[in-house]
Amino acid sequence: MGQLIFNRSQAKQLLCPACLKSFAYLNGSLCSGCGRQLADSIPNENPLLICSDCQLWQNQGYHLLGHQALYAYDEPLKEYMSRYKFMGDYRLATVFQKEMRQLLRRLVKKQQIDLVIPIPVSEERFLQRGFNQVDPWLLRSAKAVLEVVNHNKVDQSSLDRADRLNTPQPFVIAAKKTELVAGKRVLVVDDVYTTGRTLYHAADCLYQAGARFVTSASLAR
Repeated sequence: MGQLIFNRSQAKQLLCPACLKSFAYLNGSLCSGCGRQLADSIPNENPLLICSDCQLWQNQGYHLLGHQALYAYDEPLKEYMSRYKFMGDYRLATVFQKEMRQLLRRLVKKQQIDLVIPIPVSEERFLQRGFNQVDPWLLRSAKAVLEVVNHNKVDQSSLDRADRLNTPQPFVIAAKKTELVAGKRVLVVDDVYTTGRTLYHAADCLYQAGARFVTSASLAR
């Protein structure tokens, strides 16, 4: 994956210590399907505990993703994503780069992953923003396998929950990339897990192309 490179320590200096400390790690009782923080009163001894959203995905016949994220998608993280993703401040890319790559390496080893892929952005969005916000967090071995084909796709951030869940499939496997997917264990990387619709669309595409197993990870949940 092509990446812009600059000094990571300079990126850290873009945020003051108070802002860096404001990001809330996800820990304690987490949903095993999506990584959502569950109520503190819920015991975390059960590794198969799932939230009501994941129960709905299961009821619709989906294989749960076993998603893992690092941080809660609260106001500090939303402000970070607004500046990095929507305002296009690429200098902020490396603030979480080291942590994300560590997470991906752990998952690759634990889940015996064969292939790491990013959620893609449309060509129009790439031209506007100049980058895919996920790319700087990826391992060097990652491959661009998915493409956006629904050119009417709007930003998920502009939709409410119901509209997000009803979005049509925006992805296809890129030309001549099916052989990379068939029979493989795949890790899909996104920036934020909200409803899960985007990641389950990606998983659908990958399973149809012959993937043996699909899991996912993101910076925030």
